[in-house]
Amino acid sequence: MTKYIKSLGLLWVTVCAIGVTASAQSTNQTDTTKNSNANVNRVAQPDSTNTLIEIPFGTRSREELNYAVSALRSTQLTQVPISNLSGLLAGRLSGFLFRWTGNQPGGGNVSYQIRGRSSYAQGSTPTFLVDGIERDFEDMDITEIESVTVLKDAAALNYYGLNGGNGAILVTTKRGKIGQNFITLDAQGGFQSASNIIKPLNSYDFATLYNQGLTNVGQTPAYNAPALDGYKNHTDPYLYPDNNYVERFIKKQAPTQRYAITFSGGNKRVRYFSAVSYLNQQGLFRETETPNYNSNYGYKRYNFRINLDYDVTKTLTLSLLAGVRSEVRNDVGDGTSTVLNNLYNLPPNAFPILNADGTYGGTSLFQNNPLGQLQATGFSRTTTNILLASIMADQKLDFITKGLSANLFFSYDGYGNYGDGLTENYAVFNQTVTPAQTYRTPAVIAYRTAAFQTNTKNNELWFGLDYKRSFGEHQVNASVKAQQYVSSAVDRIDYRSRMLVGRLDYSFMQRYMLGFTGSYSGSENYAPDRRFGFFPAVSAGWLLSKEDFLKDSELISFWKLRASYGRSGNIGPTYDTGGNIVRLPYRTLFTRDAGPFLGSTFSTSTTARLVSPAGNLLTTWEKVDRLNIGTDVDFFKGAFSFSVDYFNEERTDILGPPNLPGIVGIAIAQVNSGKVSSKGFDLSGTFNKKIGDVLLSANANFTYAKNIILERTENTLPNQSTIGRYIGGGNYYIAEGIFQNQAEINASPKQTLASLVVPGDIKYKDMNNDNIIDANDAVAGDYTDIPKMYYGFGLNIRYKQFDLGAQFQGIEGRTVDVSDIVYAGPNGLNQLRLESWTPANAATAQYPRIGITDNGNNTANSTFWLRSGDFIKLRSAEFGYSTPERLNQRLRFAGARIFVSGNNLFAISSLNKLGIDPETPNAGRFSSYPYVKTFAIGINIKF
Repeated sequence: MTKYIKSLGLLWVTVCAIGVTASAQSTNQTDTTKNSNANVNRVAQPDSTNTLIEIPFGTRSREELNYAVSALRSTQLTQVPISNLSGLLAGRLSGFLFRWTGNQPGGGNVSYQIRGRSSYAQGSTPTFLVDGIERDFEDMDITEIESVTVLKDAAALNYYGLNGGNGAILVTTKRGKIGQNFITLDAQGGFQSASNIIKPLNSYDFATLYNQGLTNVGQTPAYNAPALDGYKNHTDPYLYPDNNYVERFIKKQAPTQRYAITFSGGNKRVRYFSAVSYLNQQGLFRETETPNYNSNYGYKRYNFRINLDYDVTKTLTLSLLAGVRSEVRNDVGDGTSTVLNNLYNLPPNAFPILNADGTYGGTSLFQNNPLGQLQATGFSRTTTNILLASIMADQKLDFITKGLSANLFFSYDGYGNYGDGLTENYAVFNQTVTPAQTYRTPAVIAYRTAAFQTNTKNNELWFGLDYKRSFGEHQVNASVKAQQYVSSAVDRIDYRSRMLVGRLDYSFMQRYMLGFTGSYSGSENYAPDRRFGFFPAVSAGWLLSKEDFLKDSELISFWKLRASYGRSGNIGPTYDTGGNIVRLPYRTLFTRDAGPFLGSTFSTSTTARLVSPAGNLLTTWEKVDRLNIGTDVDFFKGAFSFSVDYFNEERTDILGPPNLPGIVGIAIAQVNSGKVSSKGFDLSGTFNKKIGDVLLSANANFTYAKNIILERTENTLPNQSTIGRYIGGGNYYIAEGIFQNQAEINASPKQTLASLVVPGDIKYKDMNNDNIIDANDAVAGDYTDIPKMYYGFGLNIRYKQFDLGAQFQGIEGRTVDVSDIVYAGPNGLNQLRLESWTPANAATAQYPRIGITDNGNNTANSTFWLRSGDFIKLRSAEFGYSTPERLNQRLRFAGARIFVSGNNLFAISSLNKLGIDPETPNAGRFSSYPYVKTFAIGINIKF
C-alpha cells in the first residue's frame, strides 16, 4: 500500500503542475463561473430537460432516458463531518431507504433498501457502484462525489446481470472540466452530542426494585433495612456504593473535524481533478488517558483522489480514476462493546470503583471494573488501507464508421488491515470482606501482536464497442461489452464472474424511444452446466411535450411517458443449518466427526467422515420479473418538476432451508423454494422559483412498497405461516392487558409460558380455544420493522448572500418491539421499571410486575410490547453566508461561504417518551454506542 501512496503522490504533484499550466493558458478565457458563488451556493438550481444523468458506463438526458432512476448532485447535500457518507442521502432519493443501524464512528452502521425488501433471504442489500464498479462508498469524502443515481428497474439494472437483483446506487466521482480551473478549501469543526442513553437507577432504587422482584416470585429480599438506608443516605461509599457509570464514563460530547483541498480544471488536452481530505472523530469515553496511552475510541480517515483525462490524440483518450484511503480505528483494550455492556448492565451498587487505598474495586461476581477497563487493558489499533484504481482507454473508430468507438476499462482494488497496540491487565479487590479478596491477574504493559489481518484484491475488466449516431430523424445509441471479475483473498476461494452485456437505445424524431438492455451473466458459485443465465429487458418512451398539441404549451414544458419490463438475477448467498456461508453449494462436503465406519460398531472416539452438507446441483440464482410504468412532467418551464413510477415485481427461486424428512440422514444447505410479490409506487417532485431577491427550492419524494411472501418452505401451524404476510413479520401472542387479581387468573385459560402466573402478569388470548395458553396460541402477524412507506422533503431558501436549508426523512408502517428496551439494564432494571405493576399502582401501571426469575410469561413475544416505529427526522440543516461578488473580486477568489450545519437533529415519534431513538432503539443500551447528533461550523473557499 505504501508504494501505491507514493506513486499516486508523485502523480498528484504532476497533475497539479499541469493544472497550473492549464490555468495560465485559460486566463484570457471568459468564465462566468469563476467570478461567482455558484459552486459554493447550496441552493439547488432548476434542472434543464437536457441535464445529463449518469447510468452504467454512460449518460442520458432526461429526454432520452426510459429508465426508472432518481438522481442528485453532491452540491445538493449538506456538509456535515460524519464518517458514513450515505447518511447524507437520507430522504433525498425516491425509492431509496437509508437507515442508521448504529452510531459508532467509522463503523459502517447503515443499511439500505430500494423499493422495500423483496426477499426474505439474506443477501438482499442493494449494490453500491463507484464509477461503474462495485465498491465501498461509505468512507469516501463528499468532495470526491459528483452525483448519485439510484437504479430501480430492469432496463437500468440488467447491465449488471446477476448483481442487479436488489437495485443499485451508482456513485460518479468528479472529473476536471475545460476552462474551469479551481482550488477549493474546506474546513469544518464541531462535535457529536450523545443522547437517548439508558437512564440507570441509583443504588437505593435498584435495591428496592430488586427486592420487589424477589418477593414477587416468593423469594427472600436480598437487601435488609440497614443496607437500604445506607444506599439512600450514602453513609459509607465503600460498603454502600452508589455509582452512575454512564454519567461518569460517557461524555456528553465528542469533537469531530474535517478538512479538504481540491484542485480541478484543464484544457483541451488534459482535464484533472484531485482531492485530499482528513476526518477525525473522537469517541465518547471519559477517563481514558494514562501516562502511556489514550484508550478512547477514535476514528481517523485520510482520503486522496486523482482523476485524470488525457487526450493522447484527437481520437484516443486515456483516463485514470484512482483513490487511496487510509483509516485508523483506535479502541480500548477490552473493546468498545464490552466496556459499554459493563457500563449499561453493571449494578450501581456492585462495588466502589476505587477502594479507600486507591485500588480497583470488584467482587467474585463482578470482576470488570469500568475504570480498569479504560485505563488498564491497553488499546488496539486497526489501520485499513484501501486502493481503488481504474484505467480507461477510448479509441474513436470513425474511420470504420462514424460514431463507433472501442473502449477498455480495467480496475484494481486492494483492501488490507493491519493491527497493533498495547496490552495490559489489572487486579480488583473486594475489601468489604475479611480477609480481602483479589480477582483477575495483573499484567504489565506489553506490545500486542502486530500483524496483517486481511488482504483482499479485486480486479475487473470491461472491454467493448460503443456506437452513437443520427440518421436524419433516427438516433441510435448502442454498446456491447464483455466483463470479467475476480476477487481474491488468502482465506477463501476466489469469487469469479463473467458477463456479456448489450444496450441499445433508439429514438425517432426525438419523440418515440425504444430500448433494450440484456446480459448473459454467470458465476462460479453454481454447477458447471448451470452457471450462466440471460437477463433481458425492454423499455419504451414517448416525449409528449414535443408533439404539436403540447410543444407551445406554457403550462407543460416537458412531459414523458416511459415503461420497462425485464427479468433480473440476484446471487443470494447460501447458508448451512448453522448459519455459515456455503461456497460452491453444488459440491458435497465431508467433515470429521465421531461415529462408526461402515461395518463397524459406534464409537465416540472414532474419527469418521460425515456428509455435511450434501451438494445441491440445482442451486441457482433468484429471478426477478420487473414491470415499471412511469412519467416525468415539468410545469412552467421547469419551475415545478414531477415524476411518478408504478412497479410490480415478482421474485422467485428464493433460497431457504429444505424440508427433508429425517430418514434421509443428510442435510442440504438450502434450496430455491420461495416467491415474493412486490408492488408499489414512488414519486418525487421539485420546485424552484425566484421571487425578487429570494430564491426558493423545495424537494419531496414518497415510496410505498408492499412486499408479500407468496411461497416458502415451512413446517408450521396454519396460523403461524408467513405465507401471505409481509416480509420480516413474526409470531406473537395476543395480549389482553394485565391480570389484576387471582380471580381474573382463575377465570382465564391456563397460561403455561412460565411456571408462575400471578397478578401483574400479562394476559393472553386463547387463539385455538383449547383453554390453554401455549406455543400454539402465537399467531403470525404483519408486525415488521421494514417500513411500508418512506418519504423525504426539504426546503432551501436563499436571500442575497444568506441561505438556509433543511432536509427531513419520514417512515410509516413500521413496528418496534420494546420489550428489550424495558428490560434493559442490570437484572432487567432501569428507570422505566419504576412504572411496573404493583397492587398500589395497578390502575396506571405501564408494564407488568417485576420478576427476577421465572418471568417467561411476561418476556414472551406478544403484542403487549409492540409500538409504532414511525418517525419524522430532521436529517440535516444548514445555514450559510456567501461572500458578495465585490469582495470576491477584491480578494481575487471565486467565492467563499461560511456555514453551520447539523445532522440527525431531532425526531418526532411516539417512542420519544421511552427515551430511545426510533430508528436505532438499542442505541445507548445493551452494548451499543450511544445515539449521536452532529453539529459543525465550516468554511468553503474557492480560488
